[in-house]
Amino acid sequence: MIREFRVNNYLSIRDMQELSFVAKNGASELVVEVSEGVFLYKLGILYGSNASGKSNMLIALNEVFRLLVQPKSDAAQEIEGFHPFVLTKDEPTQMFVSFYVGGIRYDYNVVFNNKFILNETLWYYPNKSKSLFYERSFVGDNLQADIKFGSSLKLLVRTQDSIRENTLNNHSVLSVCRKTALKDDIAPFTNLHSRIMETYHEVDGDADKGLVEILKAAYDIPKKRRFYNTMLQKADLNIMEYRPTIEDRIVPDEYRNRIMMENISDDAKEALLRPTSHSVAFVNHSTGGDFTIPLKWQSKGTMKYIRILEALYNMIVGSHVYCLDELGEDLHYDLLYYYLNVFIYNSAESQLIITSQETSLLSQDLINDNRGAVWFVEKNKETASSEYSRGDSFGLHKNLSLYNSYRIGRLGALPDLGSIFINLEG
Repeated sequence: MIREFRVNNYLSIRDMQELSFVAKNGASELVVEVSEGVFLYKLGILYGSNASGKSNMLIALNEVFRLLVQPKSDAAQEIEGFHPFVLTKDEPTQMFVSFYVGGIRYDYNVVFNNKFILNETLWYYPNKSKSLFYERSFVGDNLQADIKFGSSLKLLVRTQDSIRENTLNNHSVLSVCRKTALKDDIAPFTNLHSRIMETYHEVDGDADKGLVEILKAAYDIPKKRRFYNTMLQKADLNIMEYRPTIEDRIVPDEYRNRIMMENISDDAKEALLRPTSHSVAFVNHSTGGDFTIPLKWQSKGTMKYIRILEALYNMIVGSHVYCLDELGEDLHYDLLYYYLNVFIYNSAESQLIITSQETSLLSQDLINDNRGAVWFVEKNKETASSEYSRGDSFGLHKNLSLYNSYRIGRLGALPDLGSIFINLEG
């Protein structure tokens, strides 16, 4: 789980901005004790007008973990995730994330530009006392970085030298264990790397996967299939269950001839010209009998709901961190709140961070009583930089409604729209 995140000079964020998930105590369903005496919010919601920078914070969170675990094969490769604030584009970006893996806290700080990681430090707390994992400083182009390892890791000298030799200036020290098989035992590195890869997901999870692929994979796992069918039934979509299907495809001769002339592999051609295609059908119920509806005829909202079930299942059965952008889009409000409640009451040590325009969530007692789980995002009119304010930082009395306070403008993060009358005459 994420304890704290800070970033500056990234996308719409010029000055250092922070998300802290630290809670005072565990007296809430929204809070989990990740370590003795350490309480974190398991849900975070970012509100703000369009283009305020809500999504950019999720992208930044994704980037800091991507930097930490993804290696480079070529020292000349640029760091694709370097997207500085446009008015300070010649300055480096700095990110800091404090997170927990297996009950142990890790603090990672990184400074980078489009070519090099200039500095990175990873600390951890194996016995609740701060210990160095490693620290690294940029020396120069085509020169080996200066890397120091913590004594508590007990790495052999030749292991340290091997890590140094394989660390390029454009990727983290930790990511080395993914790109090369080191001869010596570096269990602290490989264990941490694998746990991060398993726990921290891209924004919107597996958004690159198609719904048919997601549903077919779930169907082959009985426990996961039951979960999907149960959630589809509970969503009041009139769906009883789903079944993978195979459909015939009509491949026009013109299309076939064009594919055969393309400079692609025979396997790719075969896939494109296959006479059948995999799909999914949903069994619906009526008093007159059951009938099926194919995936392509499902509503946009139903498809959106099916897609986010993958993240929900993973968060319930394991320890995962997901960032979902614009959650609630295309969903009925009651279904959105139901989804969040299923996560809150059925997950143990998972965390869900979302952006949303569904301000009605603020009227729920569960959210209003846990204002530290909410942030309000707006652009500073002078600097054009995004600013993030936690819901419990405004000094509102506990009896005041967070929803009403936001709607009347006391918390900012509302669009300034002006008059509804438009003058087209200049």
